[in-house]
Amino acid sequence: MRIAVGTDHGGFRLKPLLIKALRSAGHRVMDAGTFSPQPCDYPAIGAKVARAVSRGTADRGLLVCKSGGGMAIVANKFPRVRAVAAHTLRLARHAREHNDANVLVLGAEGLTPERARGILKAWVETPFAGGRHERRVRQIAAIEKRLSDA
Repeated sequence: MRIAVGTDHGGFRLKPLLIKALRSAGHRVMDAGTFSPQPCDYPAIGAKVARAVSRGTADRGLLVCKSGGGMAIVANKFPRVRAVAAHTLRLARHAREHNDANVLVLGAEGLTPERARGILKAWVETPFAGGRHERRVRQIAAIEKRLSDA
């Protein structure tokens, strides 16, 4: 799987660990930055990852900022992106099973490297359940289309 990864300075410390975990599992990683712990603007990084998923140059995306909120807001502005901020294994699995979430957003504050890797692993490995959930994802896509045509 091709996974675009981006963090702001708030998530910078976790990025190399998460990229290593993804590559170890056989995924191709596109690193969208940031490339230093210096303060940066999260919207630019979030947009790079979301754009890659939206355009199909990445199958999925991973974003990490301090809270997870800002990056999720940015990512969900892009067509075909379903970004979910998940801070537990259960939420990560649910996001994949029920929402076919294609972007995972983590809030680094208070998140240990082990927990971050576990959440990421659960999200990557959980398949979309389809069925009634597929109907709902199609409804989200229809709303998105109506809004883009407005």
